[in-house]
Amino acid sequence: MGLMAILYACMNFIREVLQIVLYFLIPRPAVGDGQNRQRNSQLATQFIQKFVEKYGNVHPEFFRGTLSEAMERAKNELRFVMVILQSDEHDDTDKFNRDTLTSELLITFLRENNIITWAGDVKDPESFQASITLQATTYPFIAIIVAQIPHGSTGSSPRMIAVDRFEGFSTPENMIARLTISINRYGSELQRIRSERAGHEAARQIRAQQDDAYLASLKADQEKERKAHELAEAKRLAEERARKEEEARQLLALNRENWRRWAITQLPDEPHPNETEVAKLSFKLANGERVVRKFRATDTVEVIIPNGII
Repeated sequence: MGLMAILYACMNFIREVLQIVLYFLIPRPAVGDGQNRQRNSQLATQFIQKFVEKYGNVHPEFFRGTLSEAMERAKNELRFVMVILQSDEHDDTDKFNRDTLTSELLITFLRENNIITWAGDVKDPESFQASITLQATTYPFIAIIVAQIPHGSTGSSPRMIAVDRFEGFSTPENMIARLTISINRYGSELQRIRSERAGHEAARQIRAQQDDAYLASLKADQEKERKAHELAEAKRLAEERARKEEEARQLLALNRENWRRWAITQLPDEPHPNETEVAKLSFKLANGERVVRKFRATDTVEVIIPNGII
């Protein structure tokens, strides 16, 4: 077997080994996890600040946050991640930063392809853990990581998998070439996942719209029923009030009639024709008939009209 064949086989083996889920890059819940995340975020920010102080403001748009957060962002947004691990103890680090990471050609390529770039120093805990997971031995170390659905998996949730890596100094042109290979090879899978997500989201929105429409219809029906109930109740109360008023009116009329009848029975007999001190009173009845009646002069008004009612 030739040397090139051996090297090619070794590279394929390494690539297969790299295609593992980066469980160790996603922090596990633990005591002090929030403090560790904050510390890692501060160290990532310090790396960027030191880079700017030494090499200037022309550089890739480094992700400001932890590596775990960069992975989560890439997974949610279905983007490639370029992880750069560095060590000041390696001679190629300074040249790589000065000549490659400040290259407008590389910066433009990363921006146009929407690649997340995260960089860190292996002396920091999170970068050190990443170097172990990715089996980095020479620096600068670059890994290309992308969301993939492992073969044979029935789940729809993608996992972050390292699909390429290169160590030591790399020119901008070489990095662009390697990145292009990864994009061409795995970009279609990303697009497939995007389409699948879009389909799920569209279905979710349709269900949400249907739910909203159902709730709106239900609310309208409930409001219609409430108003109908209010109208029916108002009508019932009005009818009840009118009935009671009519009953009260009829009762009052009956009481008055009964009182009149009783009052008539209480009237004294008319004076004898021979009596002289009499008073003649004229009454107009409800039917318009006029009645004339005589009373003794000694009869009081209370006798004539008991309690003032007749």
